[in-house]
Amino acid sequence: MARILIASTATPGHVFPLLKIAGHLVRHGHAVTVLSGKLFRQDVEKTGAQFQPFDERIDFDYRHLESHFPLRATLPPGPAQMALALKNFFADAMPFQDQDLRRLISQLSPDVVLIENTFYGALPLLLGPKDQRPKVACIGVTPLTLSSRDSIFYGPRIPPAVLPDDLSRSTLVEPSTLQLIDDVQAYFNATLSAHGHPPLQSAVTDSLILNVDRFLQLSTQAFDYARAELPATVQFVGPLNVKHPNGQSVAELFPGDERPLVVVTQGTLANADLNQLLLPTLRALADLPVKVLALTGGRDTDAVAPQNARIIDFVSYVDVLPEASVFITNGGFGAINGALSHGVPVIVAGTGEDKAETAARVVWARCGINLGTSYPTEQAIREAVEKTLRTPSFKAHAQAIAEDFSRHDALAAIHTQLGLLMPAPR
Repeated sequence: MARILIASTATPGHVFPLLKIAGHLVRHGHAVTVLSGKLFRQDVEKTGAQFQPFDERIDFDYRHLESHFPLRATLPPGPAQMALALKNFFADAMPFQDQDLRRLISQLSPDVVLIENTFYGALPLLLGPKDQRPKVACIGVTPLTLSSRDSIFYGPRIPPAVLPDDLSRSTLVEPSTLQLIDDVQAYFNATLSAHGHPPLQSAVTDSLILNVDRFLQLSTQAFDYARAELPATVQFVGPLNVKHPNGQSVAELFPGDERPLVVVTQGTLANADLNQLLLPTLRALADLPVKVLALTGGRDTDAVAPQNARIIDFVSYVDVLPEASVFITNGGFGAINGALSHGVPVIVAGTGEDKAETAARVVWARCGINLGTSYPTEQAIREAVEKTLRTPSFKAHAQAIAEDFSRHDALAAIHTQLGLLMPAPR
């Protein structure tokens, strides 16, 4: 039996994949402790793992981030909003997460620490001497952020096959975005320095990937660019199909309805304004011969569903996606991986957080349509759905990705890789 400490940013898209892994590790006899926000205590304990909460000064409820970071609500989805989040939500939390992590390492003496790729609280530990810390593995729950000549993250989102050979990053990325990237880098370094830690030796988006002992990406290269410079420590392990407790089936939601199913979601974080995507989709598809399942991600709404639609908070993707014909999303990586796991073509309408990166991969993999905005018109949504339904190639490419995904067992691969990091039994 090994002792494993897991730490995750306290948002569903980051916590739930780690909890699926935690449950798998517990079932294999390991002692698992999870450090995250108190909102997820019950979810952690259901896996059989022990729960440890964040310092209360950074234990924010993801459903009400606007109350903690009011400036966020004033910025449109895109690079400026992302830069603000990296500074105020991630970098500012880093010293407190570092304290929590070191305290638990001291108390528990874990054989390995497992984080996800936005838990920047591990950076101070990783920047220190390797022989003074346990082995650290990281799970990639967003598109792979690694910078390289053949893939520029948070830049032009140009697939590597069409990147001009003679253009540099500074040429490809617009000056305003370059300035934001530099500002974020400086902010992280200032925060590290203020707490006695050395500066980053690589880009913020690369820092965890290049310093952990294993980086395990929840996807495959059927849905990510090939990189000539991929470090040996980075492995694609396939997606996790995360099952939500709400197990309602399509037959229960739409009894006797044989029309094609369209599932739409704005995820669980970028859903403060359901008028961005979810509600326009309901209106756009109200008179089409489809049935629509709208998932609010826990966000309250008083909207009345059209006759062909149902509005619910959550649903288990593994229960509904096998029957879906189209998946509409603002670009959450886990949600899109879930759709592609079942060969469902996707329509993406999102430019915030990492969502533009996911959308670029959808276009590159030819498995769906990128609407290129976080505020699509009803006409654009309707036309995209009609095009997806009548274009067999979208389905064919999504099914090809599903076939590649099916050749991977993410939980088994993660378990194996963690085992390789653990010290030999005495």
